[in-house]
Amino acid sequence: MQALTRFTAVITLMTLLAGCGATKMAVRPEATRQVQTVALIKISEPDAYVANDFGNPGMMFGAIGGAVAGSSSANAGKNLDQIVKEARYDAGDHFTNLLRKRLAAAGYRVNLIEVPREKKVKLLEDYSSVDTGGADAVLDLAIESIGYATEHPMFSRHWRPASQILVALVDSRSGEKLYSDKFMYGYHNPLMSGTDIEAPTTYHFKDKDALFADSDKLVSGIRHSVEAVTQEIEKNLQK
Repeated sequence: MQALTRFTAVITLMTLLAGCGATKMAVRPEATRQVQTVALIKISEPDAYVANDFGNPGMMFGAIGGAVAGSSSANAGKNLDQIVKEARYDAGDHFTNLLRKRLAAAGYRVNLIEVPREKKVKLLEDYSSVDTGGADAVLDLAIESIGYATEHPMFSRHWRPASQILVALVDSRSGEKLYSDKFMYGYHNPLMSGTDIEAPTTYHFKDKDALFADSDKLVSGIRHSVEAVTQEIEKNLQK
């Protein structure tokens, strides 16, 4: 059973490492000029706050080493998720509240709506049945992953806040995508396309013990990742 758990962890890590980002589409000013009101879909709280130990030296030594790294990552993830939830932090609510403010600052009226989805980590595939309340466009955001990560066994083994966020602005009438991006905060993978955002060194930890020793700083790093991503979205959608 333990071997199966480790194998599953390795497969998950490999999938994340090799995955490709969503297609990046820069916003077209002529398109957004027609958008006065945006229906913002309430962002879901992630199922878990994760810790991905990509910088574990075991990642360099084949399947067995990868299994050890995967097990380490799984254990760290459990602890990190507990710390964040005990702090009563909700990234979904934080994203939703900040986006409402930032969209208004960018020149839009905002309708907050709730839409059920099969997978929290994915954007909706079809917006034709979404009740926008008369809005011109729908803004959809999905938290693909959020938490902390190490990056490279030799060059970047420290822990830093890491999140991968999908976003799309879709025309309510035509269903045409007006803007889309994938933000990668903190952890960067050259195999993934999207927009990289650096995590300030203020929120870096030299090792796992240091990460778990300062829960306030740990949660602040995750909060900053949300703030940085929403700031980029506001800048991109500015009228």
